[in-house]
This record gives sequence, C-alpha cells and structure tokens, in this order.
Amino acid sequence: MAAGKERLMLDTNAVSAFLRRRSPRLDGWMREQRCCLSTIVVAEIRYGLQKQPAATRLRALAEATLEIVEILPWSEACATIYGRLRADLERQGKPLAALDLLIASHALSEGCALVTADQAFANVADLQLEAW
Repeated sequence: MAAGKERLMLDTNAVSAFLRRRSPRLDGWMREQRCCLSTIVVAEIRYGLQKQPAATRLRALAEATLEIVEILPWSEACATIYGRLRADLERQGKPLAALDLLIASHALSEGCALVTADQAFANVADLQLEAW
C-alpha cells in the first residue's frame, strides 16, 4: 500500500462494481493497492459465483481479483468489536444484517474505511465510509 494512503476494505457491492468496471474511483484505488477484503466478503463472492455457474467470465475476473487483493482473516479483535457493536445497534433499534455486521466489525478492527453503496452502514458509529 502506498505510504500515507488509508487502507480501504471493500464491501461485496464494491467488489461487484469493480468486476463490472462500473467505478473509475475503485479502479484507481485498486491500482494504488489500497484495497483489502474481509474473509466475510470473500465468502459472499464465492456464494454469488456458485449461484451463477455459467458466468465463466465473471468467475475468471473474480478469481484474478482475489489473487491480487489482500484478504484479511477474521480475528478475535473482530469478534470483540462485533459483540459491542451488535449490542449497541440493537439497543438503538438499528440492527444490521448478519453479514453486514461482521464486515463492519472487521473494518473497524482493522482501522479501514469501508467502501460500499449500502446506506445501512451509516448507522455504525466510528465506521468511516467511502462511496465507490
């Protein structure tokens, strides 16, 4: 990653946009090697590919992308943040979908901004968001 540049964790919708070449901004961040993925996002990508077995071009692009982007493992630090975050959001009456909550916890634990088009993440205190 370039010195002085913030690391960006891509949400699943950002990866999809990148694979479909829908965002020059994402293309630039990928060239700068600023992006990383949560293992949770990788699981979602693999699930999506399994649902589309005939999408061979998309599969090839996804596999090539997964080879070059840093994939971060889910850790005990993520689990600690997850517990606090889930309880806080439930108390506020603003729960997140299960996988979104895991992804948000991972981004927070790694100190990454989350790149997403999903407005549900706006309810997560201290989570920096970037639109793709």
